[in-house]
Amino acid sequence: MFCIAAFIIFAILGIFSASYRQLAKRAWQCVWKKIRLKPCDINFQEEMKSRLLGRLVVTKPRLARFLDRWIDALSVLFVALSIWSLVIVVNSGLNLFVYDTCNPNNAESCSLGGEACGINTGKPGFWASLKTGQVVTWATDGAATFGQTVSRIPNRLKTWDAKEFVSQANTYYNPYDPAKPTALEIIDPGCKFCAKLFGNIKQTGFADRYNLTYLVYPIPDLRNDNGYRFPHSRLIASYTEAVKLYPLGSSVPADWQILEKVFTGKDADGISFQEKINVAYTEQETESLLLSWLKEIGYSEIQLQQIKEAAKSGQVKDNLSRQKDMVENTIQTIKIPTIMFDGRRYDRAVGPEKLQ
Repeated sequence: MFCIAAFIIFAILGIFSASYRQLAKRAWQCVWKKIRLKPCDINFQEEMKSRLLGRLVVTKPRLARFLDRWIDALSVLFVALSIWSLVIVVNSGLNLFVYDTCNPNNAESCSLGGEACGINTGKPGFWASLKTGQVVTWATDGAATFGQTVSRIPNRLKTWDAKEFVSQANTYYNPYDPAKPTALEIIDPGCKFCAKLFGNIKQTGFADRYNLTYLVYPIPDLRNDNGYRFPHSRLIASYTEAVKLYPLGSSVPADWQILEKVFTGKDADGISFQEKINVAYTEQETESLLLSWLKEIGYSEIQLQQIKEAAKSGQVKDNLSRQKDMVENTIQTIKIPTIMFDGRRYDRAVGPEKLQ
């Protein structure tokens, strides 16, 4: 094991200095013998120990005696830590390639990942699992995640056609034009990065060049009492689905106008509506805000009452369930916003340079 540890050390040092490359070569010869179940070069091992301990014998004799006694055990520990580190690096690199994040279970914890809201951060812990009756086996999470990552490599390489995930229930920001390509967003009204992507889309005129549509996906989170990461995303999503049942015939559909107000609108004090909805507003206040927006858009009192009832209807619940299933099981994204266009899929808030 000492030869393996020496090879790792000298191989790394040999990247920066040619003087260590010969030692790395000799260490590898010893490792190769070990692999073939042959005895290692004793002279090399003793020579390396002498180099390491020779200077310490005079200056720090106690440390030299400790190392001489335990150097084999320390070599085993060093090699084990090196292998563990390599596995972590490879796994993180594979996750970064497949998911655009090095940690699929908490996408936002990876500084190398793009700007997005992770959708796996709401895994139930022990107490949440007792509350919901779910069984959580943390010991198998890592293996399951690695297996899922490997199985999704083809998804990373495939050509994504947004039209495959669009149904007749979808609306478009601008009137549908068969001459234009289709682009699809996956959004949560409470996610600040969805708001950032929407701002980039507006800035670049992206929606004028594409038939832009969306799937709404309130991010689940079993740690919160209402079961969602953002307190009123489900309510807003219900209203965007409900107004689709009562179109006004305007150039920009009412559901898109709601999303635009959530993502880009501000109150009289200059505070974004998304922030106030997420932090300050109660459910009743949020619903009143939505109804006031719909009244501004042009809905009558009778229509507002119909929309309010439709937001709680089974049809709207089924539509949201269908979109949830599409996001989780067909598209299999682990963070949003996700946007598809020109055969590519991006699981982050894409910058203006990509959208132009």
